[in-house]
This record gives sequence, C-alpha cells and structure tokens, in this order.
Amino acid sequence: MRFTPSLVATWLLVAGLTLGSAQAQGEPVYGGTLNVAYTSTSPHIDIQATNQGSLSETAHYMFETLFDRNPEGDIEPLLATGFEIGDDGLTYTFSLRQGVLFHDGTPFDAAAVEANFRRKIDEGLPTWDSIPWDEITVVDDHTLQVTLTAPAPHIVNVLSAKTWSMYSPTHMAAVGPDGLRTQGVGTGPFRLRDFRPNDVVHLERNPDYWQDGLPYLDEVVYRVIPDANTRAALLEAGDIDMALGLPVPTTERLRLDPRFTVHSAVSARQYYIALNNYLAPTNEVEVRQAINHAVDKQGIINAVFMGVGGDIARAVYMTPIVIGYHEAGYYEYDPERAEQLLEAAGWTRGSDGVRVKDGQRLELGLYTRRGSVTGDFEIAELVQGMLAEVGVAVRIELFESASFVPNVTVPMEESTYHMANLTWGTVTGDAEYVVSTIYRCDSAAPRLFNRAYFCSEEVDRLSDLSRQAATIEERNEYYAQIVPLVFAEAPILQLFDSVEFLAASSSLRGLYFEPAFSNWPMKYGWKAP
Repeated sequence: MRFTPSLVATWLLVAGLTLGSAQAQGEPVYGGTLNVAYTSTSPHIDIQATNQGSLSETAHYMFETLFDRNPEGDIEPLLATGFEIGDDGLTYTFSLRQGVLFHDGTPFDAAAVEANFRRKIDEGLPTWDSIPWDEITVVDDHTLQVTLTAPAPHIVNVLSAKTWSMYSPTHMAAVGPDGLRTQGVGTGPFRLRDFRPNDVVHLERNPDYWQDGLPYLDEVVYRVIPDANTRAALLEAGDIDMALGLPVPTTERLRLDPRFTVHSAVSARQYYIALNNYLAPTNEVEVRQAINHAVDKQGIINAVFMGVGGDIARAVYMTPIVIGYHEAGYYEYDPERAEQLLEAAGWTRGSDGVRVKDGQRLELGLYTRRGSVTGDFEIAELVQGMLAEVGVAVRIELFESASFVPNVTVPMEESTYHMANLTWGTVTGDAEYVVSTIYRCDSAAPRLFNRAYFCSEEVDRLSDLSRQAATIEERNEYYAQIVPLVFAEAPILQLFDSVEFLAASSSLRGLYFEPAFSNWPMKYGWKAP
C-alpha cells in the first residue's frame, strides 16, 4: 500500500478545517495561547512507556507517529509516506518523510525509527509484542524494512497509536529512560517548554516544523485541575479555552451559552468495572454474572449522562468502531436473576440483608476516582446502591487520580480490590489490541492491562491461532469465537460504550476528535479573533 500526495494534502486540509467548511471557519489566524484544563493520571511524559489517555492528550502536540488518524478515524501517513508488503506477507518496507528534524536538530531518518522500535522491543514497552518482530533493517536514510515471524495485517493500526511516537535518538542516548520521563524531544508542531508533574505541560510553537505554515498557535498550556466543577468555572471565567471531562449536566448547561461550543463524538472508550477473577468472592463466575444482572446500565446512562452518554456495551472492552468488533450481547438488568444466581452459588441472605456463605459476608471493595473521567464517582455510588438491593455490600474506596492507577496495577497475588472502576480505550482502533493486552492470561497486570486477572486456556489457544492469520478477515473469524467465550465468564461489570464530550470557547477552530484514543487534538487549530 502506498499513500499518494493528494491523500496527504486532504489530511492536512481536514485537520486544519474540520467541524465546518473553510468559509464557515474563516481564514486561519496565527498567534495566541491555547489553555486547557484536564485531569492527568500520569506523573511523566514518556508516552512510549504508557498508554494512558491523559498523556496521549498532550503527546500528539510534541511527538509524531509514522501514521496517524484523521478526523474520520481513517489511517493516514504522517512521518511515513507509505509502505509496501512483500509477497511473503512478512516483509514491510516503510518509506519515510524527508526533510524532517527533531526539536534538537537531529534528522528524522530510518536509523531514528530503528532506535525507537528497538527501545520499545528491548524494554518491553506497551504493545511492543502486538507486532511479531524478526528483523529491522535500515535500507537507506529514508527506507526501513521490517521482517516479521508471522503475518500482522494490523501493523499500521498499531503504529498509529501514540505510544509508538518517535523520539530523537540523540536525546534518548543523552538522558536515558529517567530523563525521558520529564524531557521530551519529538518532531511535532510544538516543543516542550516546561513540565511539572501533576501540574502543567507547557508547549511552544516549533519554528522548524516540517509542515509549512503550521502550527498556528504560539503556545499550548495543559493544566491539571482534578475537580470538574473547577474546570467548568475556569472555562466560564475565560481563564481557559477548553475543559475536558466535564459532567454531562454541566456540558448541557454550557451548550446554551453562545460563548461556548460543546462537542461530542462516539469513541473507542468503554466504561467498565473490573471484577477480580483471582480474589474471593469475585473469583466465582456466578457472583460476577449476578453483579452484571443486578446493575441497571441504562439507568446509569440516564442518571449520570442524561440519556446521551452512550449505548449499553455489547462486547467486553470493545466498541462498534473497533476493527474486528464482534457483538456478544449484555447481561440484562434482572435483579431476580441476580438473586437466583447468588442463591444457587450458596450465598444466602443474612439477618442484616447482606448475603453470607461459610461465615463470610458478601462484601466487596470498590476502588474508584472522582472526576478523572465523566461520572466515575457517580457510577460507583449507583452500582453500590443497586448491588445492595440483591444483598451484596459494596465498600467504596476513593483514591486520588495519581494514586489510583498504581493501586490497581499490581500482581494478582498482591491485589486487594474486588472491583475497580475504570474505562478502556482501544488505542489502535483494532481488536488485536484488546485480545492481546486484556483477554490473554499473560496480559494480567502489571505487565499489561488485564486488571480483572481473567485467564482462559481456550481463549489463549484461539488467540495464538489468530496471530497466524494472514488477513484481517481470517483473524476476525477467530475473534468471533473469542468474544462470546470472554462474555460468558463475565470477567468485568460490562457497562456502556462512551460518547466523549468537550466544552470549549466558541472561538476555537480546527478542533477535531481522534476516536481511537478518545482525544481532542487542536495541534493544527487556531483561535478566531
């Protein structure tokens, strides 16, 4: 496959003039500072070392990948101009863009890509093993050849994820892994000016950016504001231009104010609560199934998201926009069925209404945050009340955003939660990412993102077979078998697919939605007078 110059031009036009025609948007204006308030859960900026959405929100301003997603969600070239697949289906030859410099003046070339690939592989960083690597060969300055041990029809989807961003190899060698946590040198339209963990990411215009005339803004400043009400107040006061993660009642109120525009889009994010498949009593499949039947998903959507927050999830961790999506269904709201399952499993009502078996109360610890994503704490409270109705006591344990992820990213033998309130985004936009990083036994935290500690030999067997598939279609036939198997085990409390919301000043132009990572880039945007 090889991308044409016209496709590149189309991508640049759409990225700069999305959300309306050029006439409706007006001519781009240079200058100004974009101020954004969000909730960050990452104490560093090393996007290669993580897949967190909050870090990806800022990464695309300073770092770039070989491929990117346009506002329609389609893969387009960025630092690569195209690729060819050998007749054996195992050899990929990437053509790289010429005339690109990293922020420190280091040329972007095939050796730089090789260095970045090798870092991901050697350090075992997120999704490195989604690609079955064999050899990486620098053919010339702007041609890189990758040989695989098995077919990988999803390879371009993987390489479009922000965790595959390109760093200056000169900078990597100079500062080492620790330095990359606080100092970023990429090829993006903005350079890092200041980074203070859990406080601010301050970016400034890259005057040597390879796309002539871009970017338009002088600066981009991301401020960590944990409280959603404070973020909304700052927006209304004019102190910021964009507020992420606002409650739906707030966005609906702002929608009526002509000073602001509320954007919404269907994403690859799913709300769910991990059920610890290792720790008793959620290690019992009947308990997990009962929890799913006891929770009114549509009721939560109506209560927390005013009925506009998305649809009930019908595939574990997957949303319909994901390539390879297969619908397995959902556990209908049926408290009576939940009680039947618990009774059959030996959990009977105690004198205080809480179920008991072998002297143990059915009491679960639910770990959650407040304000990290829209409605997180409210969802936890509603789930607590619904489970109480069927005799399951839930103890909510509230964590600050910065400490929550470490507490739910531990070896299963050290896990102490029965339930963890989370969201999941398929950052490659492809189901392979779901199967490899959250369905498999070897995906258990802390290695990857399987915080439910779900494990099935049959799922692993089918996953191994899918990795030998030569085409997306053949691979997806295995996924059609895998998804129902996972669903039947109810490894998580499957909630709903997300609609993402953003409230911004009506003066912003060029803002668009990146569906795979549920982000709102404005790297090519501007502020109208």
